[in-house]
Amino acid sequence: MPVVTLAERKAQQRAEKLENLAVALLTDLKRDCQVAHGLGRRELTWGSVVPCIETGSDADMDEVLAYHAKMMAEHAGSGGFTRVEWCQAKAPTTWVDRPARFGGHMQIRVYWDDDAEEYLGRL
Repeated sequence: MPVVTLAERKAQQRAEKLENLAVALLTDLKRDCQVAHGLGRRELTWGSVVPCIETGSDADMDEVLAYHAKMMAEHAGSGGFTRVEWCQAKAPTTWVDRPARFGGHMQIRVYWDDDAEEYLGRL
């Protein structure tokens, strides 16, 4: 059994905390998409403060967004979101297909099909 150093263990704990923050972010998004789905909508533009461990840490926010995008991409073909656009807020504002944030804020636009209710319900 390999010996894990203190630095490696702290890095692992940090990664787990960031992944948990990304899971919570996705859970909030899916909850709001469920409401929109119930109203007959199949798209939602949604904004949030990007969570992080250390307040204002660009590295934390970038990693949370990377985890968030990865989790959404994993379910793209199995009843998940059919399209995801991220707002690149610096003027001129554009919607891009890669994770983007402006300071500590993110705006995302997601689309889903009629059969996505099961996916949206898995919180």
